[in-house]
Amino acid sequence: MMASILVPVIFIAGSLVLDTTNALSMKTSLQNAADSAVLATTSQLADGKITEDEAIAYATNFFNGQISNDASAFNGFSATPTVTLTKSGTGATAIWKVEVAVLGSQKASGLGKFAGKDTIDVAIRAASESGSDGEDRSPISMMLVLDRSGSMQWASGRTTTETVPKYCTRWVWKPYSWRQETYECGTTTVVTDVPKMDVLKEAVGNLVDHISASDPTNEYARMGAAAYNLETRDGDKLGLTWNKSQVSSFTNGLTATGGTNSADAMEWALQRVNGSGEINEHYSKNGSKAPLKFIVFMTDGENDFGRGNEWKTEQADKKTKDTCQAAKAANVTVFSVAFQAPKRGRDLLEACAFSAKHYFDAQSADDLLKAFTAIGKEASKQVTRLTN
Repeated sequence: MMASILVPVIFIAGSLVLDTTNALSMKTSLQNAADSAVLATTSQLADGKITEDEAIAYATNFFNGQISNDASAFNGFSATPTVTLTKSGTGATAIWKVEVAVLGSQKASGLGKFAGKDTIDVAIRAASESGSDGEDRSPISMMLVLDRSGSMQWASGRTTTETVPKYCTRWVWKPYSWRQETYECGTTTVVTDVPKMDVLKEAVGNLVDHISASDPTNEYARMGAAAYNLETRDGDKLGLTWNKSQVSSFTNGLTATGGTNSADAMEWALQRVNGSGEINEHYSKNGSKAPLKFIVFMTDGENDFGRGNEWKTEQADKKTKDTCQAAKAANVTVFSVAFQAPKRGRDLLEACAFSAKHYFDAQSADDLLKAFTAIGKEASKQVTRLTN
C-alpha cells in the first residue's frame, strides 16, 4: 500500500526536478540574449550607427535573433521583450541607457501539471549604459545647392485636395431684362497639382529636422544654402550657420522662375564649406579642426542659356564639373539629386556625386523626399556619433 502511494509522489517529484532544470536553462538563455541585446544597442547608439528612433526596434530584433533557436529547445516556448530607452545629458555628455525586461514561458512537464502549474514562467532584466567622448568623431558643415528655375513650378506628379469657394448662377431681373449672375454658394473640393518646388521645400525641411535632432545644442552641425536659376544673386545665398532652422526658412521663401545655371552656386557653396573661417567656427564651438564637409546639389533640369548660347551652356556644365572635382579633391562629400531631370542633367549630377552611392535619381515626389531623408540620416549619423 505504501509503495503504491510513493510511486506517483516520486514521479511528481522527478517532474518538478525536470521543470526546475528547464526553467534554469531557459532563464540562462534569456539572460544571455538580453545582455547581448542591450550591449549591442548601446554600442550602436554611441557609434551613431542607429538613431534614437531606431534603437528600440534594433534591441527587440537583436534579442529575437538571439533566441530564435530556443523555440525548438523548449516545449511551448515564448518570450516577450520590453525595451526601455533613456537618455541623460546633452551634447558630448549624453549617456544612453537601454533596458530589456523579458517574460519567458514554456509548458510544464506532463506530470508536473499535477502540482498545479501548466507553464513554467521566468522573468529577467538586463541593462547597459554607453556614451561617447567624441574624440575620434567629426562635426559637420553642409551646404545645399538648390534649383529654383521656372521648371520647378511644374507639376511634380503628386496631387492634393483643396477646399475652395463654390460659385453658382441665377437669373435676376435687371432694369428692362432678366440677366444671369454668379454668386458664392458655399465651398467645394478640387484636386490640384503640387509643384516640384513645394516638394523640394518639404524635402529640405525633413533633412534639416534630421540634422537638428542630432544636434540639439547647436554645437556640431552647421548648414547653409545657395539657390540658382540663370544666376545666383546675393538674395539666393545663405551662409553657413549654427541656426539650422534658417535653412528651412530660406528654402520656404524660394520662388521658381527663369533658366538654369548651377555653376556659380556650386562654386560659392564649395568656398563656404572649404574656407578657413569654417574651421575656426567649429574650433571655437566644439574644438574640432577637421569638420566633415558636405554639399547637397539638386536640379530638375539641365544648364540652359537658350538657343544660340550653347557655348554658355557647355561652359556652365564644365565649370560645375570642375567645382565638383575640386570638392572631391578637398574631401568634400557631394550628394547629388536629380529630380525628374533630363539625361544631360542626370549625367552632370552623376559626374558630380562623390561616388555612385551618393547619387539619387528621383523620378517622383516620393523619391525626392526619400533621397533627402536618406542624406539627412547619413549626415546626422556623423553628428550623433559625436553628441551621443
